[in-house]
Amino acid sequence: MKHKILILLLLYCVHGFTQYPCESGLTRLAERVRLFGERIPQEKVFVQMDNTCYFLGDTIWFSAFTRRTNSGRPSRISRVLYAELWNHDGFLVERKLVEMRDGRGSGFFALPDTLYSGYFELRAYTRWQLNWGESLFAHARKRESWFFKRELEKDFYRDYEKLYSRVFPVYDKPKQEGEYNRDMTLRPLRRYFKNDPEPPKLLLSLFPEGGNLVAGMPCRVAFEAALEDGEYKEGSLTLTLSQGEGIVVAKTENRGRGTFTFTPEEGKSYEVVFTSSDGKTARQKMKDIEKEGVSLQVSQQGDQWVFDIHTNLDKPLGMTIMHEGVVQRYEDLSPSLSSREGASHSLILSFSQSQLKSGINQVTIFDEEGRVWADRLFFVTKPELTQPTISISGLKDEYQPYELITLDVKCQEENVNTPLLNREGPGVSLAVRDAVRQDNTFDSGNIMTEMLLASEIKGFVPQPEWFFERDDEEHRRGLDLLLMTQGWRRFAWQDMAIEGRWEITHPAELSQILYGNVYKYYSDNTYKIAYNIPDTIRSVEGMRLETQPWILRKDRNGKAREDYSDIGEAWRLDDIIARDTKTVLGGRDYQNSANLKRDVRVHAEFIKPEAMLGNKTYVSETDTQKGQFKIDTPNFTGDCIMFLSASDTTKWSSKAHKRHNSGKSSRHIWVQVEDDDYNRLHEEPEFYVRIAFPFPRWPKVYTHYQTNANGNLTPESINPASFTNEMFLNEVTIRSKHGGRRSIDLSKPAYVIDAYEAANAAMDAGLMNSLQVNDSLKGETRYLEYLINYTYAIARNYIGDMGGLSRDFDFDLYLDSTKVAEVRPQYITNLDKDKFNPVENHYITVDFSSSLDDVRRYARLEYQDKIYLYTDYSPRRNGDERFKHSNQPSVAVRLTHYPNWERRVTYRDRRYILQGFAYQEDFYHPDYKRNPPKEGQKDYRRTLYWNPDLKLDKNGEAHVTLYNNSQKTQIKVEANGLTSEGGFLYNK
Repeated sequence: MKHKILILLLLYCVHGFTQYPCESGLTRLAERVRLFGERIPQEKVFVQMDNTCYFLGDTIWFSAFTRRTNSGRPSRISRVLYAELWNHDGFLVERKLVEMRDGRGSGFFALPDTLYSGYFELRAYTRWQLNWGESLFAHARKRESWFFKRELEKDFYRDYEKLYSRVFPVYDKPKQEGEYNRDMTLRPLRRYFKNDPEPPKLLLSLFPEGGNLVAGMPCRVAFEAALEDGEYKEGSLTLTLSQGEGIVVAKTENRGRGTFTFTPEEGKSYEVVFTSSDGKTARQKMKDIEKEGVSLQVSQQGDQWVFDIHTNLDKPLGMTIMHEGVVQRYEDLSPSLSSREGASHSLILSFSQSQLKSGINQVTIFDEEGRVWADRLFFVTKPELTQPTISISGLKDEYQPYELITLDVKCQEENVNTPLLNREGPGVSLAVRDAVRQDNTFDSGNIMTEMLLASEIKGFVPQPEWFFERDDEEHRRGLDLLLMTQGWRRFAWQDMAIEGRWEITHPAELSQILYGNVYKYYSDNTYKIAYNIPDTIRSVEGMRLETQPWILRKDRNGKAREDYSDIGEAWRLDDIIARDTKTVLGGRDYQNSANLKRDVRVHAEFIKPEAMLGNKTYVSETDTQKGQFKIDTPNFTGDCIMFLSASDTTKWSSKAHKRHNSGKSSRHIWVQVEDDDYNRLHEEPEFYVRIAFPFPRWPKVYTHYQTNANGNLTPESINPASFTNEMFLNEVTIRSKHGGRRSIDLSKPAYVIDAYEAANAAMDAGLMNSLQVNDSLKGETRYLEYLINYTYAIARNYIGDMGGLSRDFDFDLYLDSTKVAEVRPQYITNLDKDKFNPVENHYITVDFSSSLDDVRRYARLEYQDKIYLYTDYSPRRNGDERFKHSNQPSVAVRLTHYPNWERRVTYRDRRYILQGFAYQEDFYHPDYKRNPPKEGQKDYRRTLYWNPDLKLDKNGEAHVTLYNNSQKTQIKVEANGLTSEGGFLYNK
């Protein structure tokens, strides 16, 4: 028996070695990380734009690339790329779905001159990317009461750490054609802040190498000194004991960054003081000195990478080195670190440059339980990264008006024989710009700097190409400091190693995929309760009422109070309204929101004017699984109408179902136009169906280097003085009116959206209970309160809670040009604490100058045209001190109707305008050889040539001809590409 057991153990060991180098928990974790990185690759995105700045009225042309991390090749994981244009304030201007083929796609955004100028952002991502980097946007702790379901709060405030983003200036439209003055007119605000914002404070950030400070072990600490807006500051740093004794002095080395090394002692406290060159100081205390752990120092010494490891742990430890999520090396550190209990021990490992791949590498030291004891990013740069892979020849120092320009594009010989260049397929994206009339920005990277560096670093990297100018100690040191201070783990080691820590939540899309939920409706008699109040109570103060219908003030004798000036006592309306209606007071019951008892059928119809897949209508049906559904959309270009509904098929033969279909037929009617008969109740949908669109809704705060010009980038060959009336270094003139609190200007909205689209977006966010109106209930107040709740929900969808306000914002409602309601948040305290918690209450002042019929029509979606949003709040400047306390911005919503009260068609269930792949347009290239310019003709193009897919021949070459504009100038050429084998194509 013992021999049989031994044979079985040997067989197990042989099998184990086929999966793991040995049987230890360390190697099992390392193998899981390896398999994860190889089998579940991530995607990276790079976008090239045709220019560096734009003017209102221009068109933004762009070319996009996606690359998979496990092979470096163009990605075929996703065929759908979401490209978004966000304005200066942080409101979405436009979203497009770009069709990606073999990791390549292109598109454009038109900038209408109705926009405000400012710094805009182009954001791009695939849905597959959203499986990583999830975070939670800052907001007030308890906002679930806003939402139909509590879990929808998490969906609403979901944010992502690293999506491709590029910020660029958009200037006012030239007053005269060709006068490219750098003027920005920002959106005017109603509120004038008397005090300018405080100057940005100096911040000092400390980053222990490897992540920990361990007592008794030499630890290296990186530091970064910068203002709150991200502007780097140079200076010196001192580390002192709490008693004031100086220990270490260090100076910044690159971009406000540097390092110092010391050995912390247990029980002692340390303080770091930084003094900038202009005399500002910042202090930080060293915290969290661990009694046990691992100290890791990584350095490059010649051609070797050296890992200096110290630890006092008495347990097995392993080390992995990953490159773009794929394990390159695994080392079992246990034999080398074995020692007696309680003693510290050290180990030095080294690897040559040739053993590691170019780009960011991640070293992780871990134990058998999957705990990470040290983690560090380091960049392996090699001489080839400093050399461009595409050369552009034929350039002249200066070009005359309308002159023919001929360029020869050639890629390096080692990239010529890739399959990409031996067949028809994607090539390179090429832009030729008027160099005098472009902007020099700090966002000056290329496809290599983005894919290898910026995509794996948190935040913005100014002027990333500087790190690859030369392969010398200065530039390597700058890269290392960057990764020690600005590192972000695109590849979270524990998520990859430990089962259950990570799961796929977003699909890889070949066409757009819709996920959603189906909920059961409660009966819609909310407003019946809200207004089923005796007239003597409802008429208190004439025009004043409360949105929370179950709260009513009474005096000690039970009589309704007419004085709303003080708090009074809050009582339930149960004294007036029957208790059997309590379950629907105030809308839907969030505690017991309506989950489905059984799965139901979800039906989607896609209707397009022209043929789509050979049909004008495409139908997709699926059954829910625990109330959730997934629907694949067909491939189409442009927009289509989509109807979405759900039905319980088990009830189709019942009489109730026949009544639900107006008695016309027992066959279920999926798409039902709402009845326009005012004298009967509208038919409600069977279920509340919502689409969980994946789009990240929150913009990032801009940093100093994203909104400032880079004067250091001025090419020596360009002499701006030789060009009359032109400006090379962009001295931006920003215009914004001041003068105190002003009355609202209805011609200056912050955001405009179609009413149907706005209602859909609020419903999908879970912010709106119902769009239906119970026409059997009369009264202006009934419809006006509905409109307040309706538009308030829409405002919340685009404003949120203004970055964490504990109360709602002030809100005004306009119907066309008439203000009909003011909502001012207040708090009342419930004196009967045994029954209630404090309840937030709103005072509403209403104006019934509009007729009942008009208010009634405004409350119906079929009459609504556009919704205009007015606010001083800028989501882009979330957290600004000027938005707090008494300076809290207000929000106004203006609802407009169609001319002559014309109506649109509305539907019982959900109806969307669904986006398909964006239409493609060709860039206009004038041919002045065939059509010579006429006398006096002007050509003010700043982008002289744009080709998102320039084909290279079998020798890796292409010949390009174009014509200059009507002004004497110099040109700049930018080219980017990705070969089928993963080679980067870029010029200098």
